[in-house]
This record gives sequence, structure tokens and C-alpha cells, in this order.
Amino acid sequence: MLATIAGIVGLGNLWRFPAMVGRHGGGAFLAAYVVCVLAVAVPLAALESACGGLARRSPVGLFRRAAGRVGAVVGWATVAMTVVILSYYFVITGWTLGYAMDAILARLRPFTEFTEGYTTLWLFLLVGGAVYVVLGREVAAIERASTYLVPVLVIMVVGLAVQGQTLDGAAEARSFYAGVSGEALTDPTVWRAAAGQAFYSVGVGQGILIAYGSFVPAGTNLLRSTMVIASANGLVSIISGLMVFAVAFTFDIPPSTGTELSFTAFPRAFAELPAGGVLAVVFFGLLFLAGFTSCLSGSVVVLSSLRDEWDLGRSAAARWTVGVIVVLGVPSALSFTDAAWSLADRPVLDRVDQLAGSGVIVVLGLAGALVLARRLPRRAVAASFGVDPVRIGRVTLGATTVISWAAIVPLVALALFVVGTVA
Repeated sequence: MLATIAGIVGLGNLWRFPAMVGRHGGGAFLAAYVVCVLAVAVPLAALESACGGLARRSPVGLFRRAAGRVGAVVGWATVAMTVVILSYYFVITGWTLGYAMDAILARLRPFTEFTEGYTTLWLFLLVGGAVYVVLGREVAAIERASTYLVPVLVIMVVGLAVQGQTLDGAAEARSFYAGVSGEALTDPTVWRAAAGQAFYSVGVGQGILIAYGSFVPAGTNLLRSTMVIASANGLVSIISGLMVFAVAFTFDIPPSTGTELSFTAFPRAFAELPAGGVLAVVFFGLLFLAGFTSCLSGSVVVLSSLRDEWDLGRSAAARWTVGVIVVLGVPSALSFTDAAWSLADRPVLDRVDQLAGSGVIVVLGLAGALVLARRLPRRAVAASFGVDPVRIGRVTLGATTVISWAAIVPLVALALFVVGTVA
């Protein structure tokens, strides 16, 4: 559980979640996110982990076993989705590295100054090179270290959130964060974005849980583990939002700022704290480690699929993995430089994140759940959950209940989409 939490807790919590909350109505998005995590992301995450433990294969091999050629297409689409997400996740990780360096030099700058010139492009390439080195040499020490250091980052986030409640804008931030607008709550866009964030942060539809599941010892209670992981992940996201919005409202940073919201708020927060310079070094250093670990987790999914399916050596698979990610990520990296690459009046990075993180990832996650729940032997999958059935009156709840729900959820989502489109 610690390894999985370390692999998925990172920039999705501290960077993406506050940006999504600010862009989609505050409390309404938060409420929709909680519902999507509990009702959809947790069952699907448990299913992916259980199937990974059952097959002990890469995502492509697992889906091919489930549904032949059609399954292989779903598997490769999942790998491609991971590549697209990593293409801009490397960029954001580069930002954390740059801010860590700035903190060491005691020169934290506003985000607009930080992105002047082409420094962020070189930081992105540096992250890509570092990921390649680690993948090629199978250096596990970084992932082991993150298992212990990511909790330190979480403790710092909690402390900053508590400190943030003493700022002038804290009351306004809490009102925005907890206030639920009925109009926003009935907006399909808010629910799609919330589902995307739930899948994005918990790891559904990206092959990560399948990869981790393949290493889980037999007999592990995967449903309980998934609940713990999702709860820890969601709690970190919610607390980080409290921190970011307290700073944002204090210093008149619009909540709808978007991608750069957290990176605009963080330097302001440390400027107000006693010993803020030292804390900034530790915080951004740990944030970089969390982001880098997530980069490794996603890259391993791609690498393992290439090795299994194309019979490549580790070094060759690492070159292909990082090479494709970097080529795809250059437009996103250039969108926050002097080149200011944009698409439809928004930075390329924002557009790619909107398409992948709030759209395609949901479709792939639901499609994958449908294939796994309906095509793999139910009894074998249920046994991989490591869960004993619980009787409540005449109703028996257990792994088969979760599998049945995972098979129904995609159909319910499709029906809701059709109704929302027609309406």
C-alpha cells in the first residue's frame, strides 16, 4: 500500500486537483469528486489490481487474455493514454525541479517570471533524461526512498494548510471550497471533470494498478487496500486545496487561474512563513521526488508492455518509452516558455490535460472495466480480491458484488451521457 500511495500521490494532488476545483465551481466539484471516487474509482481500481494479480502480465497481455484482439486494442490504448499523460506530467515535474533549485538559491519567483525564456523546456528534457537513466539501470532506491519521504511531504502539506487558515483570505477560501452551487452540481461538465480527476489521481485506466497488482502477494485484501489508498489520496488532495485557496484568496489570485494556480500560490505561501526559505527547499525537493516517482511508475507500465509485446531488452525499451514521451511533450513544454504555444487560445499543456485527464481517461477506464469484468472468469477474479463475503441479512456482499458493479458502471455512464447530450 505504501508503494502504491507513493506512486500515485504527487502532482495530481497538489497541482491538478486545486486547478480543477478552481475551474469547476469549488464545492460542487469537490462533492462530485468524492462521489466519483467512492462509487466508481474504488471499485474499478480494486478490479484492475485484482486482475493484475491474477494474470501477472502487462496491461496489453492482460486485456488480450480477456478479449483477444479487441482486448489488445484496449490494452495498447491504455498504454498510449499513459504516454500522453506522462508527456505533460514530465513538464510539471520539471517545474518542481526548477522551484527546488530556486529555493536552494533563495530566489523563489512568481510563475510568470519563472517561465520566462526557455528554462522550463530544459527542465523538462532533464527530467526525461533522468527517467531514462533510472529505467535503463533499474535503480529501485529512488522508489524505496519515496515510500518513506512522500509521507513527510504529506505532513508538510497538512502543516501548510493549517497555517493557511490564519491568512486573511482563509474564510473566503473555505466558503468557496465548501459552498455547493445547485447549478454547478447539475452541470455534466463538472461531473466529467470530477470523474477524470478521480481516475487520474487513483490511477484507474492507466495500467499502473494492473502493474502494481501483479506484484501483490496472494491473499492480500485488495478491496480494503484500495479503500485505504483512495482515501489517503483523496485526503491529500482536499487538504492541498485548503492550502492553495487560502493563499489564492489572500493575494487575489483568481481560483480559475488554471494550470499555474498552485505554482503561483506556493511561493507566496513560503514568503509569509517563518523560516520559509528552509521550508521551501524541503517542500519543493519532496514535491519533485513525488512527481519523479510518479513519472517512473507510469514509465514502467509503458516499458513493461514494450518488453513483453515487442521482446525488447530493458535498455531499448527504456529508449523507446522516454523518446516517445519526450517528443509528445515538447509542445506542452513550449506552451509555458517565451514561445507560448497555444491551442484554441489556451496553452497546449492545458488542452492536452483537458482532453486526456478529463475525457479519454474516463472512457478508457470504463471500457477496460467492462472488458475485465465481463470477459475474465468471475470466480478466478473474485478469488484474487482476497476478500471474504459479508452477509447483511439476506444479502451477501463480496468480490463478486464489486465485479458486477464494475460491469454495470460503464453502461450507466453511457446512459447518463446520452441523456445529458439529448437534454
